[in-house]
Order: sequence, then C-alpha cells, then structure tokens
Amino acid sequence: MLSGMTSTKLPESLRQGVLGEGRAAAARSLLLAGVVIGTNLIYGALNHGPNRIFLRTPLDDAIPVVPVFAVPYVSLIPLVGVSLVVMLVLRVRIYRSAAFAMITAWFVSYAFYLVLQSYVDRPMIIGTDIFSSMVRTIYSADAPYNDFPSLHTSLSVIVAIHWLRIDRRIGIPVALWTSLIVASTLLIHQHYVADVALGLVVAAGASWLAPRVLRG
Repeated sequence: MLSGMTSTKLPESLRQGVLGEGRAAAARSLLLAGVVIGTNLIYGALNHGPNRIFLRTPLDDAIPVVPVFAVPYVSLIPLVGVSLVVMLVLRVRIYRSAAFAMITAWFVSYAFYLVLQSYVDRPMIIGTDIFSSMVRTIYSADAPYNDFPSLHTSLSVIVAIHWLRIDRRIGIPVALWTSLIVASTLLIHQHYVADVALGLVVAAGASWLAPRVLRG
C-alpha cells in the first residue's frame, strides 16, 4: 500500500495528509473534493423567487450598511478553498470532516431554499468608493434569495471550527476572520439576523455530526 511504503519516507507534517494514505483512501478523499464542488454548483439553480418568508426585523433596519465589509464577505471562497487544500495535504481526517460538514450544511440549506425560500430587501448603494462598488458587484452577482440560513455563516464557521481542531494558533486567527465574515453578511445587507442565527446552528450541528458519521 502507498501508506505502508511511502508514508515512512514523508516528513512528519505530510504523513497525516492525503499522501500518507493508501491509494483507495486517497482516491475517496479526492472524490470528496469533487462532491464539494458539485454541491456548491446547485446553489444557482435555487437562487430565485418566489419567496415564502421575509424575515426583516427592526433590528435589521437598525444595522447600517458598512461597505468596507465587502472585503471579508468576498473572502469566503478563498478561505474555504485554501483551507480544504491545506487540510487535505496536512490533516486528511480533519479535511474529510470539514468537507462532510460543508456538504451537510449545503443540503440542509438547500432544503430550506426549496420549500421555504426567503428574500432580502437590499438597499440602493450610492457611494462612489471602491467598497461601495464591491457591494454593488456582490448584489449584481447574487440574487436576493437563498438567505435563510446563511451559507456564508455556516461554511465559514465550519472552517473555523476545523482549524481550531488542528491547531489553535491557526484556528484563533481564522475564527476572528470568520467573525468578520459573519458580521459582513449583516453589514452589507446580504442577510438578516435570523439567517445568521440559523447558519450558526447549521454549522454547529454539521460540525458535531461529521466526525461521528465518518468514524462509523
């Protein structure tokens, strides 16, 4: 097996990654990456009305638009992509748990979008600065549906939880950045408070479930 002969020649930092696995296990881990990508692609097919719920509250009305938070908002995809690749190479068991948790979060969210579609009434952004332009670009690229629960919240929190399981020296900075991503969903008015709250519940549940399912 690959793990029986090759892994002993690898640096310790790589033995716990995909290169330290046997060929069959490595193939399954790589296949899981394809499932992550494929699951993400379903999002667009559901991102339309009509909505069945509208969850804006007075608290949401009181939250200002802060265009600079477009920066952490758009960082989600790089954060997820880089994290999964590094975990795959260095901590493949954590990678599988994170990927499984993300897939779970996606499908739980998709179930809501399919039967209980939501809508966010986004404001007109009139600023001429680069961050206001980024917010307008986000709005034009993403229809105001698929909001409850917030996938930005659940996916970023799942990443943070799994980094904390690897090394708190990395996990704490990632968690701090994740808090900015979660805040950004409200501060550029892409989500309502209820969306974020359920996104946190989904992240916690999926992260708890994943290692227990995979262990079995």
